[in-house]
Amino acid sequence: PAWGGELEHEVLRVKPGPGSDYQDAAFFHRPSKTLLVCDAVFAVTENPPPILESDPEYVRALLFHARDSAEEVPRDTQENRRKGWRRIILYANFFIPGAAKADLGLKPIAEALKQPGFPLGWGGWLPFEWRDTELKDFEQFSQGGRPNILPIIQIILARDPAAVFAWLDRMSAKGWDFQSVVPAHLDAPLDIGLKEFAATFDFAFGDKKNEVRSCDEDVEFLRKAEEGALNFSVYKTPYGTLSGKTGPCQLRA
Repeated sequence: PAWGGELEHEVLRVKPGPGSDYQDAAFFHRPSKTLLVCDAVFAVTENPPPILESDPEYVRALLFHARDSAEEVPRDTQENRRKGWRRIILYANFFIPGAAKADLGLKPIAEALKQPGFPLGWGGWLPFEWRDTELKDFEQFSQGGRPNILPIIQIILARDPAAVFAWLDRMSAKGWDFQSVVPAHLDAPLDIGLKEFAATFDFAFGDKKNEVRSCDEDVEFLRKAEEGALNFSVYKTPYGTLSGKTGPCQLRA
C-alpha cells in the first residue's frame, strides 16, 4: 500500500465462532509516536465531540435524545446536549441500558404517528423511558475518559484471549513506543502508551473473567443474548458470560 513505508501495522484476528471472524488493526506512526486503532479501544467523556456541535442536524440529534417525553422539545443548552450525548453512548454500547426502560411495541409508534411534523424528527418516537440513575450509569461507564472496550467486542475477544495477548506482544516486540492512541470512535487522542493500552484488556490477563467495569444491569441484555441466540453461533469461553465488575448499581431502584 501507498502508506506501507510510513505506517507499521499489526492485525488482530479472533474467530469467535465457526461461522464468524473478527479483525481489528493497529497502525503505528513511529515519527509521531502515535497508534491508530479501529474498534478495540475507545474512551468517552461527558461533552459531545466538537463535530456533533458544528452542524444543526447533529445538534438536533443530541436534543432528540435529551427528551423525557414524546412531545418535549428541549431547549438548546449545553446541559441538554450533554444529556442527549450520554444517552446515545449508553444506547450504542448496551442497546438496552440499565437506566432505561424499553418499550419497543406499538404504543410509541402510534404516538409518533400523531405528530408527523415534530421538529426534531421521527414524529418524536420515544421507545425508552429514562430513570433518574442515568447520569450515575454514564459516569460508571465513562470513568472520566478512561480507555475501555465495547462490551460486544469483549464478548468476541473472550473467545480467544490468546490472540489478544499475541497481538499486544507483537507490538511490544517491535518497540512500538507510542505515547498517543487515536481510536476510530469517540474521544481522541488518548494520552496513553503501550502499558496503559494493554491494561484495557486486563479481563483476559488478570482475573480472567468476562467482566466489564459497567454496572451489571447494563450488560443484562447482552448477557441474555450471549446465553441465548449467540450461544449457538459462538464458541464457549472459560471466562464465563458477560457481567458487570461492580455488580448491580441499583439503576432500576
